[in-house]
Amino acid sequence: MIRASVLTAAVYLAVIVQEFIPAMPFFGDARVVLVPILFCYGALLFPFPGVLALALYCGLLSDLALLQVDGEHVEIGLGLTMLYYVLVAATLQIFRPFMPGRRWETHCLLTGAVTLVLLLGQYMMVCLRRGSLILDADVFWQITGPAVAALLLAPLFYSLLALLPDDAVVRRRGRRSTAS
Repeated sequence: MIRASVLTAAVYLAVIVQEFIPAMPFFGDARVVLVPILFCYGALLFPFPGVLALALYCGLLSDLALLQVDGEHVEIGLGLTMLYYVLVAATLQIFRPFMPGRRWETHCLLTGAVTLVLLLGQYMMVCLRRGSLILDADVFWQITGPAVAALLLAPLFYSLLALLPDDAVVRRRGRRSTAS
């Protein structure tokens, strides 16, 4: 319960904080995306109902933060990121028994892949809505830069979130202190 509460608050703060992080000039002025880092941590930690709730929450907040309207046309609408996170959550739950415990390497690689596919999907959605596909170095860095940044930031977030007490340990300590 503690980790779920902290992760819920952290996702909300991440949506706000990532708007104020300056662009990375060495990645073609790409922006840092923090929500997939937190989502992947929760996806490896929680059982399926918790991951599904986290996917809907992360997707809704991301969609609201990225809602893009050009004139009368909505380029990135509500629900697409939620659908993506739900599909990732379901896929991860299928492969979770085959993944070694909660390891930082798994979280790191997964974060990079999820961020890359998320941004590529969003770019393809905008291209489909506009009817044109432009692939150049700027587009490449706008998609891969945040994925590389997420890959590099994931161990830091994993280490910070791993410091939180495990719910089972808190329950056992609470029972011992009440029995004494």
